Amino acid sequence: RALVSDSLTQPPPPGVVLSQAWRGKFLTLRMLLDRLFVIYRDSVDDSMSGPPVPLAVLEVLDFNERLLGCTRVVRVDPHYVWSARHPEKAEPVERLVGRTYNCLGQACQRVYAAYHGTAVRTEFMNRFEVYLRSSEIDPALLGEISYERLSRGVRLTEWCSPALAAARVESLEIPPLVTPQPARPGDPWEGWIPVGSGRPYVHSGTPHYEVEQLQREARRVALEGGFFARERSRDAHKRSHAEANPLEEGELRGKKRRNSFKEVEPGRLVFLKDHLRSRGNAHAAHPHAVVSAAFRMLGGPQAVTGVELRPLPESADLPLAWYAVTDVVGLTVDFEHIWRKIVTPGSGSLLEEAMLEAVGLHRMRTTPPQGMKGAWKRLAPGIPNPWIMRGNPRAGA
Repeated sequence: RALVSDSLTQPPPPGVVLSQAWRGKFLTLRMLLDRLFVIYRDSVDDSMSGPPVPLAVLEVLDFNERLLGCTRVVRVDPHYVWSARHPEKAEPVERLVGRTYNCLGQACQRVYAAYHGTAVRTEFMNRFEVYLRSSEIDPALLGEISYERLSRGVRLTEWCSPALAAARVESLEIPPLVTPQPARPGDPWEGWIPVGSGRPYVHSGTPHYEVEQLQREARRVALEGGFFARERSRDAHKRSHAEANPLEEGELRGKKRRNSFKEVEPGRLVFLKDHLRSRGNAHAAHPHAVVSAAFRMLGGPQAVTGVELRPLPESADLPLAWYAVTDVVGLTVDFEHIWRKIVTPGSGSLLEEAMLEAVGLHRMRTTPPQGMKGAWKRLAPGIPNPWIMRGNPRAGA
């Protein structure tokens, strides 16, 4: 298949550099991945001058040619070198295992800050790496297009590899400590590259026609800087959202919430939406606490962002379950409705216990923490405070 045609051989714009290998007209490589693992490694020598050793392994759960999205920290110290040499370095990072972040950048910054023990930042596209293995990769085409861009006032150079946008490769979760050299010509190539240099990454499940379209567009997108986030004014995202979502006559901006990291944050209190409560199990109407989040298959044709929920009260040890993030709403949205419609005050039911426990947890998640009386008033305005109704006004203070 022709990835670069005669119609796409126009000169690159200023700031974009093409190597001689990339100037060829026809490239037939394919870069497709089943899973994408991103790894942070550093030297374990006291002088920090020895070969780098993998410390943290992250899996990008949601990725395509333009996005490195939902990311989970999956393991720390896969070769058990850090725990033996510098356990004080590995331990803070190990606390992040299992946590899911909204995008790769956020996950990398958290890992980097935990490793250094302070809130420092890094240019993760160059500092974090992937270990690839493939018989279809020409190493000369890795990082073929370079860009200069400003980040926090610093001029950086980054690379991408659109010529490899459809090469079939394997991303290793546990790479070898020493990279082997091909024993003979034709053996699979393997090695480390900065995570940014491998872009664009395409999932192996991408339909055939989309891969062909990507092959046609990869060079044009790269030359336009499409794989990079450009510097924008602080309100640019508001303008772009407004342009893409025009209001109908009489409609007010802000009525529809957009998904954010807050919606999948562990500890967040939610209810299942009404259509799930009406046909769910005996605890479907209970408030739930978010345990974790991940990009996964939940019964539909495509993977979606899901949340693992634990029904309250915690003392009942009710079973955990996964739901799409679009099937839950915040505690404040339905608390008053459920209390009025389902709860019998003073009955001592498990649902009543769960609702009251949710009030206590909710007040502790506010900044600054509220009293029980203020939390109840916010969640259920107009409904008598149950603690006062029981003759214990101090409990509702």
